[in-house]
Amino acid sequence: MERHFHEELRQLKNKLLEMSFKVEGVVAKSCEALFARDEKLALEVIQEEASINYLEIEIDEKGHSFFALSQPMALDLRLAMMILKINTDLERMADHAVNIAEKTLFLLKEPPVPLGDHLEKMAEMVQKMLREALDSFLREDTELALSVLKKDDEVDDGNSNFYYFISELMEREPAAVNAGINLLMISHNLERIADLANNVAEDVIYLKQGREVKHRIHLRENTRFEASTSGPSDA
Repeated sequence: MERHFHEELRQLKNKLLEMSFKVEGVVAKSCEALFARDEKLALEVIQEEASINYLEIEIDEKGHSFFALSQPMALDLRLAMMILKINTDLERMADHAVNIAEKTLFLLKEPPVPLGDHLEKMAEMVQKMLREALDSFLREDTELALSVLKKDDEVDDGNSNFYYFISELMEREPAAVNAGINLLMISHNLERIADLANNVAEDVIYLKQGREVKHRIHLRENTRFEASTSGPSDA
């Protein structure tokens, strides 16, 4: 019975890894489509949405069946819970990647506008956060998970800088307003993917240490990470 129980959990984790690879792929492809102005890649991202949604439902059903038919120990219970939470976060990341691809298709119908380097740097950081968050899950590495959380401010700053950059552009060039609005939406989608990567990193810490870190204090370089224990954080 115990052997069957662990095999079920192993299969569930492997399914989540499959989901992880798919989502990391569509996020990368949506960014490439945007910066290369590649219609074919954007359409491929949109077409992959159905298979990702199907896999998300499959993992969710297997996970809830696992809870219903098993009596997991504390650590296994945390792992199963984490898998279900990450599964949901991954599906949402894929939704944001599809949004980026759809906005890219719109932008291809508009005259190109200058992007500076704000958005591309932000996209690179978001993809790095996602990759490291998923690696931290695969390795059950809390140090790597913490490094993901420390990158969040950089993405937020990139989002703010791009907002001001595009706002000024739209003020100077009214013809760029339609493109600018869609670019701001893309920036928001990237920022949300970073937030969801943070969720994955937080879940890895919960798995290994049994503590929630969603209401964490501000992370500073070379300072010890502390999880808040009560009330809202002052971050």
